[in-house]
Amino acid sequence: MQTPLEEISGGVRLFIRLQPGSSANKLDGVYEDASGQGRLKAKVTAIPEKGKANKALLKLLSKDFKIPVSLMDIISGETDRNKTLFISSEANTMLLKDHVVTFVNTPV
Repeated sequence: MQTPLEEISGGVRLFIRLQPGSSANKLDGVYEDASGQGRLKAKVTAIPEKGKANKALLKLLSKDFKIPVSLMDIISGETDRNKTLFISSEANTMLLKDHVVTFVNTPV
């Protein structure tokens, strides 16, 4: 399985699998899609209507990773469960990498 985090020019790309309408806002391990791409599983209570779930996702990541929302952008998957985010190198990417590695190495 490929890691959900990929270094690119200017920052990192984070692959997410979002589950809107959940009972709690939380990160919940790693999901492997059909292509073998690892995706960080995120659950939010918001419904997928008018971008509410996407906003909740960014807020959750901001809180957990201690990164301002302004340094994150959804670059693909706005209306899909599988999303790709760009996180600017201005963020503490070392802390982010450590956090994601914890999820990758945690048995599900």
